[in-house]
Amino acid sequence: MNSRLQKPLRYFELWLFKFITFLIGCMVCFYFQAKWGMDVVTSAALTGLLGTFIPETKRIESNHIHANIYMGAFVAMGSKVTEQGFWEILLVSAIGSLIYFAMLRYFKGMGGRLGLIAFISSLLGLALKVMA
Repeated sequence: MNSRLQKPLRYFELWLFKFITFLIGCMVCFYFQAKWGMDVVTSAALTGLLGTFIPETKRIESNHIHANIYMGAFVAMGSKVTEQGFWEILLVSAIGSLIYFAMLRYFKGMGGRLGLIAFISSLLGLALKVMA
C-alpha cells in the first residue's frame, strides 16, 4: 500500500473506532431510559459501569474506549437529542467523536474534558437540527 495513504487510513480507523464506541455509549444509555424507564442519571451510571467491564488491552487503552463510552452516556444523559430519535443520536455521536479525536492532544490534563465535549456535541447537534 502507498505510504501516503496509510496515515489518513489510520486516522480514519481511529476515528471510526471512537465513533462506534461513542455511539454504543449513547445508545445503551438511551435504551435504558426508553425501554426500562430508568431516570437519566441511573441509566448513565449503569452505562458507565458496564463500560468498565471491557477488558483493558493496549489497543483499547490507547484508543480511550472507556472514555468514549462515558461521553456517549453523558450525551444521552444531558441532552434532549435522545428524545428526537436514532438519526439525531447518530449525528451527535459523529460530532462528539470528531471533536474528541481532533482535540485530544489539546485536552491532556484538563479536568472535565469529557463533559465539555459531550456538552459541545449536544449543543451542535441541536443547532444543526434547528437549522435544518
